Amino acid sequence: MAKDYGIEPQIEHYGCMVDLLGRLGRLEEAYGFIRMMKVAPDHVMLGALLSACKIHGNLELAEQVAKSLVACKNADSGYTPATEVVLHDIEKSEKEWALAIHSERLAICYGLISTKPLTTIRVVKNLRVCNDCHLTIKLISNITRRKIVVRDRNRFHHFENGVCSCGDYW
Repeated sequence: MAKDYGIEPQIEHYGCMVDLLGRLGRLEEAYGFIRMMKVAPDHVMLGALLSACKIHGNLELAEQVAKSLVACKNADSGYTPATEVVLHDIEKSEKEWALAIHSERLAICYGLISTKPLTTIRVVKNLRVCNDCHLTIKLISNITRRKIVVRDRNRFHHFENGVCSCGDYW
């Protein structure tokens, strides 16, 4: 494009390419295209690929794209994992991974993938929600504009538009 037409590709051009490949069902090619881009993908591009994964039933790739999308949105919103409450004798990256695989996060991600937009997501947990998960669920509810209800050991948390019914006191 730059050589033939003198136009430097922008993020929008890359996004159109990813969307087209996704609509054609060429999901692996679209994901490879994202990984080889000279610019970082934005949430619009990753969201388009995630939608294509849902349409074409590629759950494995959807999980990878969802992680990238959360990281992208988190970076845009200023989110950083609260690793100070995780075990002290492991590396920071391992602490972040330990937080990433909490069951309520996985359940919410599955709910986002498998339900229609704007439907309420409900999660039941028999342990207390950790501080980082609470912050993350608030962020997810704000980004997706969905109501998320989480039942933990002590109470029901109703997350809506980035606010929890507990007032961040639980």
